[in-house]
Amino acid sequence: MRPPQRRDASRRGFLAASAAAALAAFAAACGEPAPPAVSLGARPYWEPALTVATDSLDVVRTLELNIRELAAGSQTPEQFAAAAQARFEAIGALGQALVPLNPPATAVPAHRHLTTAVDALVEIIPTLRAYEELEEPERLVHVITLQKRARSAVGAFAEAVGPGRAKDWLLATIAELGEFQFDVVRVPMLAVLVGPFDDESAARARIGQRLPTLRMSRVFRRWVEAGRYPSPDEADAAAREWQLDGLATRIEDVVDLAFKLTDVRAPSAGRWTERAWLARTDFDITALAASDQAELVLAIARNGAVAAFGPDGDSRWTRNLKIPLSRAAVSGNGQLMAAHGFDLLLLDAEGRSIWRSPARPDNQLLEDVVFAPGGDWLVVRSTNASDVGHVFAFGHSGQLWGPTRAYISAADVALNPDTGTVAVASSNNRGENHIVLITPAGNLGQRFGVDGEVHKVLFTQTGEHTVAVTDRSSQIFDSARGDLVWQIGYPSSAAARLPAADTIVLAGPNGLAAFSVTGTELWQVPGLAVERLLVTDAYVIAQTSERALAVFRADGTQLGQLVTSSEIRAAAAAPAANLLLTANAQRAIEAWQLPDVEPAAG
Repeated sequence: MRPPQRRDASRRGFLAASAAAALAAFAAACGEPAPPAVSLGARPYWEPALTVATDSLDVVRTLELNIRELAAGSQTPEQFAAAAQARFEAIGALGQALVPLNPPATAVPAHRHLTTAVDALVEIIPTLRAYEELEEPERLVHVITLQKRARSAVGAFAEAVGPGRAKDWLLATIAELGEFQFDVVRVPMLAVLVGPFDDESAARARIGQRLPTLRMSRVFRRWVEAGRYPSPDEADAAAREWQLDGLATRIEDVVDLAFKLTDVRAPSAGRWTERAWLARTDFDITALAASDQAELVLAIARNGAVAAFGPDGDSRWTRNLKIPLSRAAVSGNGQLMAAHGFDLLLLDAEGRSIWRSPARPDNQLLEDVVFAPGGDWLVVRSTNASDVGHVFAFGHSGQLWGPTRAYISAADVALNPDTGTVAVASSNNRGENHIVLITPAGNLGQRFGVDGEVHKVLFTQTGEHTVAVTDRSSQIFDSARGDLVWQIGYPSSAAARLPAADTIVLAGPNGLAAFSVTGTELWQVPGLAVERLLVTDAYVIAQTSERALAVFRADGTQLGQLVTSSEIRAAAAAPAANLLLTANAQRAIEAWQLPDVEPAAG
């Protein structure tokens, strides 16, 4: 007998249908390993039901991770809400999967618990939307209550399944989450509001950069909240500062929540799709860089702010270099770093300047910095609005050589790790496409023509071959003779070489693919749209949307997909550590530890 359909089923169905399109993209990615296969009678019900249960636990796991960060103060309530909203698609998929399930009579008790779990997670969606609209912190407390209800219901479902491997696996997964007591205290505060403004654009034009983030209050319409203070004297003092700038203010009573978490049982080690660590900055991150083993992780801002972190996300130092910056680079051993915009600064691992003053070699934007092994010297590439630039070399005492000759238009640069030879991809508006090899002393070593406009140049591990990447193909040359020896007919807009092998990874209109240096296709993911391409010693990482990254093993099998808590603003990798780093819109660095390499199943 089919159990009566609950009134919440229509809500689940509606949310599931709205998430169906986004879910199709998620289904293409491999997630965590599924629980062991189990035979529980009527497979048409039990198999999908167990999938819903395990996927529900994945959502619960993410929510608990963010609850812990909220209590520790490493997430603000707004950041917690944003991280939870990142799971809306996964929650919608749960509703879509649950609605068509038709349990046999023996499974009705278990199905009721599963329905309770999914209903609780589905209710998180309107709860968070109400929080965004009304700014009532109590809504976040209800999210935490719903998470606890879902976890408890999945546990009850596991118990109702009956003895077997499926039950043991589900209960073990729940035990891995640990257990905690969560307490909330209401804290009266005074909010200083500035305004009124017609809209956010008008507010931003008037306030400028005085606030790190600016958002119109949804409770006090047309006003911007400038800060919250515990006492009237502090609030009055803050309001007077705004009034001195000719801005109107008002002070309103608001309520903050103080969160306290007490661990009853610590969680087990997290999965690779959960952050290994999170570190926050007080500026909008525009670029990231890291050493090979993540001994030094660097975040920079356009205004010159720099923050350095250790391998576990521990803060090392912060500085403002007081010049505009576009990017940064870190030497392989983490002992040196370069920060650059129109100027170049060379710093040691503690942020101390190596040079007395910044270098400005040619008044053009410095686009790339590549350190030689050991960090004894570095190569710098400049560019301008016409994509015409030069290449320079610098040592610890200053400039070694450069600029390159006028006929060399620097579109990309690479450094031979064995000989120190510099390869420059040169494509100019006269239709001249070349690879130019420059000796460590700054002399011309070799020059050979390339069929097509070059956008990337790579060396193989030993430097024996040079790879010129164009939009239409990749051409492999003998570095000593300049002879074309192999060609890869795969159009690409991004390219990289796996650091531990001579595997060339290309991303372009046809998707993502990997080739040997002799041009043999090793694997391909057709149709994958790649916005950003990164590699580590064992993994290929393709950013596929503003928050999603697909991760592949070096053999092309897909490890899974990462979803960040908010829009990705910058990304980097520590290749030898197989560590992925993303900077998000919430001024935070998220570190993702990719697992030790294991043989792919099958």
